[in-house]
Amino acid sequence: MKLFNTARYVCYQNLRKWTSNYRVWIVAILLIILTQNFTKEIIDFANDININVSPWLFPFLFTQKFIKLLFFFPLILLFSDAPFIDDNQPYVIARSGRIPWSVGQIGYIFVSTAIYFIFLIFLTIVINFSSIQFTSEWGKVLGTLANTNASVVVGLKTIIPSNTLYYFTPLQAMWFSLMLSWLAGVFLGLIIYVMNSLTNTRIFGILTASFFLVLEAAVNNRPELYRYSPISWSNLNRIDIDGTTQMPSITYIYFGFALLIVILIILAISSNRKQSINVLPPI
Repeated sequence: MKLFNTARYVCYQNLRKWTSNYRVWIVAILLIILTQNFTKEIIDFANDININVSPWLFPFLFTQKFIKLLFFFPLILLFSDAPFIDDNQPYVIARSGRIPWSVGQIGYIFVSTAIYFIFLIFLTIVINFSSIQFTSEWGKVLGTLANTNASVVVGLKTIIPSNTLYYFTPLQAMWFSLMLSWLAGVFLGLIIYVMNSLTNTRIFGILTASFFLVLEAAVNNRPELYRYSPISWSNLNRIDIDGTTQMPSITYIYFGFALLIVILIILAISSNRKQSINVLPPI
């Protein structure tokens, strides 16, 4: 219990630094710009037919080709200075001990990733608030785009997969999209943390995380390869729901994320126990 209490304070201390961390503000601004840009065409379509859209836009935010590169890049920027050793950290490590400190830093990745995607959901609603109709259903706009050729006629780049509307209720789609995006983000954050800890640099973590983002784009429209791309698992339309495709099942995805994250946590803690504490200049 003492270990987790100490880890909780380490995590909280990192979060407190957000108000003075310019990278956090850059990340927020980037997400605002990206969200406004990539939800605009759905809102424009809704305005053209004079029907407000339901607030369930988040599950379709990553359906355009290569768009996930743009939305996950700010997360890499947020974690680019992992394992978060600034001028204050040597004193924190001395007081807390290496393992509680490591657990706290890993916990920070989990918590901040959750905040990141919850903020993203918040933006999809708030930015488009004037055109939102709050309903528990998918609504006519998303239903029309999913089940007709209207998106082709008006030239929408965003894809609204009909399977998502068929297999999931809006709340289910929001929940699974948030959960899977969170797990993918945690995976990237831990990759950066481990690689930076092992090499005592920052570049290798960023490069490794970027590789997985590029891999997600490279396997686009190749369902047989989705199971080898963890970032692809955060798209509902890349999950084999009824057992009739080559895409990974939800069981495979959850097991895969659990295995990868547990391995990375073990590597992170192990590397921190042996790591020399070198304060690198801020990014």
